[in-house]
Amino acid sequence: MQSGLVRETLKNPYNFDFLMLGKEAKERDLETALTNHIQRFILELGRGFAYMGRQYPLKVGGSDFFLDSGFNNIRRRVYMLF
Repeated sequence: MQSGLVRETLKNPYNFDFLMLGKEAKERDLETALTNHIQRFILELGRGFAYMGRQYPLKVGGSDFFLDSGFNNIRRRVYMLF
């Protein structure tokens, strides 16, 4: 049942106008701008949140992946990975 939700989420266009990137922006520019916004947002949430980094390498079943961003709440002992 999750696959329907994923399809619905991915087929709607995203609006990134708030990033104020030009049409010449590349994927890396989008990632950097989003990461900067997300980092500022998480840090504004208060104590206990920590930005752990981006492009963290992860190997799953012999395939290489990269996590776009990682956050941690040390008080709640949870990780948020994007």
